[in-house]
Amino acid sequence: MKFLNFDRVLCLSPHPDDAEYSVAGTILKYTDTVFDVLCLTEGGDCDVTTSKSRHNEVLDSWKCSNVNNHNLYFSSAKFLSDKKMDQWVDYIEKSYTNVNKYDCIMVPSELDSHHEHVFVSYLAASLSRVKPYSIIQYKSPSTLDTWVPNLFVSIDDVYETKKEMLTYFKSQNDKIYFQTKVLDGYHINYQCMKKGKGFVESYKIITSYE
Repeated sequence: MKFLNFDRVLCLSPHPDDAEYSVAGTILKYTDTVFDVLCLTEGGDCDVTTSKSRHNEVLDSWKCSNVNNHNLYFSSAKFLSDKKMDQWVDYIEKSYTNVNKYDCIMVPSELDSHHEHVFVSYLAASLSRVKPYSIIQYKSPSTLDTWVPNLFVSIDDVYETKKEMLTYFKSQNDKIYFQTKVLDGYHINYQCMKKGKGFVESYKIITSYE
């Protein structure tokens, strides 16, 4: 089963755990789509847990998933501020979009309380300026309520696996958004629950090309 009939998707993760928290269920569900997950940094500029060891948490997280439709990549940057926007665009183009054939680029929302998520969100437009990449934004724990998703992926069948994956982010387990009640609440949408869809991951399709 393919995600929106895409063969290959590039998912930009500003920090370790962003992609896992936001889109892992979709990756687990749609095993006929290849997802290249590019983690851009070792963590946030002001996060005391930032270090290369967080890359190991990403690797350990995916080891327990028992799926092989993903590729994990890590840039050499410690912080997002290590490169300017044009340098990030140049790096991603030379290393990824000019090398692989992608149907879609997934990024965080531009309506996000984390400024580094916003920065990465804006990379999508530049990366797709001459290529017909569909652009899809994903909901993160810091996405603002003013952001309105228009695509919901039911992940009931893989939700327990996703929750297990998140336990491998030991450096983040004391954060409030890793608590079980908060995690469950994050994956609940009233309209989806009312219609029997259960736990979901939320997205906004910005552009779509068939």
